Amino acid sequence: MQLVPKPLPGSISYRRPVGLLGGSFSPPHLGHVHISEVALKMFELGQIYWVYAKQNPLKKVDPLNFAERVTKTKKLVKSPKIKLSSIELRNNFHYSFQVLKFLQQRNRHVKFIWVMGEDNIIQFHLWKNWQWVACNVRIAVIARGRNRSLVNSSTFAQKYRAFRLKSSQSAQLQFLKPPVWCIVDSKKVNLSSTDLRLNG
Repeated sequence: MQLVPKPLPGSISYRRPVGLLGGSFSPPHLGHVHISEVALKMFELGQIYWVYAKQNPLKKVDPLNFAERVTKTKKLVKSPKIKLSSIELRNNFHYSFQVLKFLQQRNRHVKFIWVMGEDNIIQFHLWKNWQWVACNVRIAVIARGRNRSLVNSSTFAQKYRAFRLKSSQSAQLQFLKPPVWCIVDSKKVNLSSTDLRLNG
């Protein structure tokens, strides 16, 4: 099953890029919604999919039951442009690069943009096959303002410094071939799934 049904050439959905926000969403929170809304606006996405992970390899805590995560998400998300996808779970993928390869092979007409929070960019070099992702998928980074120096000094930012767009060029990201990435600012949202689990 395709994540994005093949649209008719010339339609709006055909022309506009599709954002992908991966994560365990355990639980989903307003920070996820905020990142999605900023990405939709700044990168002119037609829609953005939350791609639910079976397990974050960098986290030791198992996520909530998938059905529970979906239920919480549906109560939280109001925008019709924010959609949910269980593609990683259905195909028993363990890493983001597997999802991206799968989607690109089956949706060659779609311009995918991988959306990340700045905290993920800082540890991006720890991801499985992270350089494949960097060289094959456009990357949009949503910053909250607190870790900019850490982002700039990260392994990813240093290695792909020459392929970074200015934040004012965010709308151009969709038209350039990878490797290419752009970081944009957003107001700070002090929420994390980990904090919510501990305090919930």
